[in-house]
Amino acid sequence: MAAMLKKRSSSLTAKFMIGLGIILLCAISVLSLLTYSYLKKIYIREAYEKTDIVLGHIDATMEYARDELRPQIFHALPGNIFIQQVMSSTFMNMGIMKRFKQRFPHYIYRRVALDPMNPENKADAFEESYIRLFRNDPASKKQWRGLVSRNGEDYFLHLKAVAAKEECLLCHGDPASSPESITQHYGTAHGHHWKVDEVIGLESIAAPVSETFQQLRHVAMYFFLFGIAAMAALFAGLNYFHYRLAVVPLKRVSSFFKEVVDGHRGLDVHFDVPEKWPTVPGNNETDALIAPQKEYYDEVYELAESFNRMMSHLKKSEEERKEMEERMLQADKLASIGRLGAGVAHEINNPLSLILGYTNMLRKKYPDSGQTKKDLDIVSNNAQMCKKIVEDLLNFSRQTKTIRVLTDINAALDSALVSMDETLHGGEITVIRDYDPNLPSLAADEDKLKRIFTNLVLNAFQAMQPGGRLTVCTSHDREKNGVRIIFSDTGCGIPEEIRHKIFEPFFTTKPPGKGTGLGLAVSYGIVKEHKGEFSVISEKGKGSSFTLWFPLAGGKDETEGPHC
Repeated sequence: MAAMLKKRSSSLTAKFMIGLGIILLCAISVLSLLTYSYLKKIYIREAYEKTDIVLGHIDATMEYARDELRPQIFHALPGNIFIQQVMSSTFMNMGIMKRFKQRFPHYIYRRVALDPMNPENKADAFEESYIRLFRNDPASKKQWRGLVSRNGEDYFLHLKAVAAKEECLLCHGDPASSPESITQHYGTAHGHHWKVDEVIGLESIAAPVSETFQQLRHVAMYFFLFGIAAMAALFAGLNYFHYRLAVVPLKRVSSFFKEVVDGHRGLDVHFDVPEKWPTVPGNNETDALIAPQKEYYDEVYELAESFNRMMSHLKKSEEERKEMEERMLQADKLASIGRLGAGVAHEINNPLSLILGYTNMLRKKYPDSGQTKKDLDIVSNNAQMCKKIVEDLLNFSRQTKTIRVLTDINAALDSALVSMDETLHGGEITVIRDYDPNLPSLAADEDKLKRIFTNLVLNAFQAMQPGGRLTVCTSHDREKNGVRIIFSDTGCGIPEEIRHKIFEPFFTTKPPGKGTGLGLAVSYGIVKEHKGEFSVISEKGKGSSFTLWFPLAGGKDETEGPHC
């Protein structure tokens, strides 16, 4: 049992720590990924802004060359002379970006077209697909940005459509109108016949991001490793506190429970909950800091209280079981004796009647004979005593018919007390009647109830000295819906060692000739016949209290009245 409990405790602890570890590991992993994703998103946004600035600067340079420099130089030069280095915006842009590439060799700038004059500026398949997209889709924003891989490196690529302007047609319109220097250098096969606002190419700038992304991954990895280290420290702390605050008390409860199960402790034990948190030997300074010296009420306390309540219920159930076994044993014993008594009573009842009959005849025949009359009186008295014993045996064996009628308990008690009034008065016994005036009527055999009452009153009388007091109390038990009757005397009481025998047939403490030992046994049988309960509370030298309880038929009676 102990091994099972220990294994189960370890299993629960392991499951708790493993579950918590998985949750924390998942949380740290998700946080690391979110951190990497967030930093990556920020960098991409900054890269877009930087590339947008570069492309904007390029556009501004080309517009200045096209709108400002070219017209001024045309006016200054004679004839139809065209100098590419200072008059072609594309040529100037390529020269500027060549110097830009020297300063930033990792950046890649391209200005390409579907049909350029210079074959070096021919768009590749990827660029051509976007040129056609920009040309054929009026709803497109004429630009695109995203991540691409080239030669094993990751780049942030920013594409922007290039549309033909009115000024561009001077060189790229009708070949016949193009400057002679342009046609001589590039020919007339390519780069002509452009139309205004037609997308003829694109310009792009690619910023390398592999190294930056690697750094971001390192940051995320450092964050993850730091989280793992923090989780390990947290695990150590949680395991320490979990052991102190949960495992130690649970082991204590388990050990206590094992002792109860193994029989080393009885059912009347009580598990004491400590008034301070459990401490670990050798850590007094730490305990002083974290363990407040005050009562606490947590789950362990509730578990201990539940255990104590369970033990209380088990003890009560065990007592009830023992009491029920005693009652069953008593009932079996009474039934056996009752069957024996009934058989004996029937066998000797007729001879006794015959003896009494002949004795009475002889007493009438010799009414004045001195010694003969005395002898006949002795025979008659002893025969009457035997006949009384036979009647008690018959009553005890329940061979008499039970006739149930609605009975006024208070009136039945008064009737029994009145019949014993002369006896009680002669013994100087005071009778106190404490009746419930609103006591419901009970469906019972009135004669048998009076027999019980008479037996209890007679027993009380015989147990008391002159000046004693007998209290008879009745009450309505609303909780169990029954009638309760209590006979309390101030007599000598019943010793504890014989208290369990008082309902046994023929058991009596009275001297010979004073009792048969069937009074309480017969009364007990009548009570059980009425589905009632019969109990006694007694203390030697201080008196006894006999309690009768009978169930009421039907629903609860809500009539108010005093309770015994």
